[in-house]
Amino acid sequence: MALPTTLQPAICADLLNRGIRVLTEKPVAADAEGAAVLATASGVNERLMVGYTLHQHPAVEILSQWVRDNDVIAVNVRSVAHKDNIDSWRSDPKEGGVAVVNGIHAIELVSSWFEGDPDVLAASASSSLYGSAVPEHVLSILDFPRGPVFSLQSYWSPWQEPQGLNQGDWSLTIDVLATDGRMLWSNDSLRLWDRDGGQHEQDFEPSDLFLRQAEAALRFCAGGMPAVTFAQALRATQIADGIRKARSLKPGRCQTP
Repeated sequence: MALPTTLQPAICADLLNRGIRVLTEKPVAADAEGAAVLATASGVNERLMVGYTLHQHPAVEILSQWVRDNDVIAVNVRSVAHKDNIDSWRSDPKEGGVAVVNGIHAIELVSSWFEGDPDVLAASASSSLYGSAVPEHVLSILDFPRGPVFSLQSYWSPWQEPQGLNQGDWSLTIDVLATDGRMLWSNDSLRLWDRDGGQHEQDFEPSDLFLRQAEAALRFCAGGMPAVTFAQALRATQIADGIRKARSLKPGRCQTP
């Protein structure tokens, strides 16, 4: 199911209630209120897979294990999606703008590492780059109860970067700082710095994350568990809601709750 996020929940709920397994495009809904119809659908926790493609990248398992094994201080993310124009459904304010359409990939992944509901310490948004009716650049800082500070910069860009995921259309950097080291994931490369000065590098061949997701979906359709469950996807949407409530749409202005 790949429709504007305001339309997906009701259709997915109907399919689930018919006993069908469903792969739905992320996010699970434009906001938590919109996801309510899915929460009561039959088998939502077993028969709904939400398409967060970052989980299909080979670097994610390595990075996630490293996070679990270390005392993390901070996570800094830069997520940039190349778009010539912001139009069609992306320009609809009900869809939530770049944090919901693109930045939520990182929100979902990072929130899967840490427990509790994070506080939004600050957030700002701007719609000056394209002049659309939605936030095109969002900067936010969150604090997990027993985890790190999480800073996220997400924006749509008219400039295609020389390297990136999905044939360069998406540039992603996740920088994790811990007491015993630092790990940096940048597109198809992974770098690790140990506290004692040791350095390790690992590069990955560029891969089609949508193709990898399709392979995971086939396993899911055969009876496997979803790579990202409804509960996990809903939590990301709830965090995105918090960012939306905290931010200001005035360019250059930061609002602290």
